[in-house]
Amino acid sequence: MKKIIKKLINKFGYDINKQNSKKLNFDDIYKMFFNDNIIIFDIGANKGQSIERFKKIFPNSIIHAFEPIKKEFNFLCNKYKNQKNIYLNNTALGDDNYKKEINLAKRSGVSSFNEFNKNHEWIKVRSKEYNSNVENFLTGKELCDVITLEKYCNEQSIGNIDILKIDTQGYEDKVLYGAKNLLLNNNISCVELEIIFDDTYHRNLSFTDIEKYLIPNFRFSGIKNYNQNLFEGINFFAEVLYIHEKLKKKK
Repeated sequence: MKKIIKKLINKFGYDINKQNSKKLNFDDIYKMFFNDNIIIFDIGANKGQSIERFKKIFPNSIIHAFEPIKKEFNFLCNKYKNQKNIYLNNTALGDDNYKKEINLAKRSGVSSFNEFNKNHEWIKVRSKEYNSNVENFLTGKELCDVITLEKYCNEQSIGNIDILKIDTQGYEDKVLYGAKNLLLNNNISCVELEIIFDDTYHRNLSFTDIEKYLIPNFRFSGIKNYNQNLFEGINFFAEVLYIHEKLKKKK
């Protein structure tokens, strides 16, 4: 029956072709370009979620992880004390070399150099999840060291980064500014970062804030968005992927 239907459709000048419906996540895309033994930078390591993810797909990779909050850094040190090729740094990355206070929260992964918007629905919901109110959900400030990515790479004699992952709660553009010469000189192959579009913090970013450091050498290559607009849900942000043109030319 299928053959008969296909013949009838062909008779009228149409054709049926199977479409490739396979969905690729960021890790699938990375595996298109890299085998293993690559260098990965994890900016905003928190409890090691991205370290686990990258080690699963690239077991022999070298990972340089940065976590400014002392409590989480100590957790990482204990978690990875027996693992080679994971270099942990108790510092933040930014646009210059200085000390800066980070705003802490009970959910440490949302701590940020940016001030929280206490009237935002997101923080009210998160506070309730921790059986707390907004004031108690925010646990204070901690003074952190901030350095540029360029300084770190110079000190460690690192010439190239294959994957640069940035999750710094609205500080992503500052990290890119501190890496601008590495980006311009083609020393970084892939940039994966988070962009928060709404008013969770007193400062939000746009694609323009990010792409001024990436275009034209990098191509916007992937997005994983959470909610579709500012008026849906309690938080509007996306994880985005940029791939350097030098990689695409190899395929």
